Amino acid sequence: MIDILAILGRGIQRPAEKAEWMPTEDLEVCGDNSAHLTVRVSPDDQNSFCLVGGGELNLLAGVEVYKKYRPQVVVCAYGDRSSYLKNIDAPSESMVVSELFAQKLVEQLKVPMPEIIVWGKERSKAGPSNTRSKLENIFRLAAEKKLWRVGIVTIDVHMPRTLVLAQRWLTRPEFNQIHPRFFVSEAVL
Repeated sequence: MIDILAILGRGIQRPAEKAEWMPTEDLEVCGDNSAHLTVRVSPDDQNSFCLVGGGELNLLAGVEVYKKYRPQVVVCAYGDRSSYLKNIDAPSESMVVSELFAQKLVEQLKVPMPEIIVWGKERSKAGPSNTRSKLENIFRLAAEKKLWRVGIVTIDVHMPRTLVLAQRWLTRPEFNQIHPRFFVSEAVL
């Protein structure tokens, strides 16, 4: 049983310059500083900047976890925009992935929607947006709502970092009642 489902982000891109924003595919070509590109480039195993993306995997796995556990609350990429999105006043990853999550539930299920809490652009703050800050946001929401069973979905390559950072946050007294459950996207699918 889980009360809150948190689908971690892995970046968003557009397939073309004026296209809709979408989660990153399984593989993505990044910029020379390993940052996400705003417009998708076809994956190429010979490109040294072709890395694991996985935003779409997390979304699809999150839908499956929701169907099985039916949590009360769902958050997707629950945190501020990365600098590549802020620099062009793009939507937050949370806005994009939450909308796609809701669309997939409507397509696949005929049940009431969970409460989907979105981290909008208006919540922007100084500092980095990363796994550490997003886990803090998720755990603060859980404590605020007194929903202690938290399911966290991410891809396999991202799971070690997620586990280490979650362990650090869970040592804090305000989060000691939280019981996380971790789901590897590839294993769910």
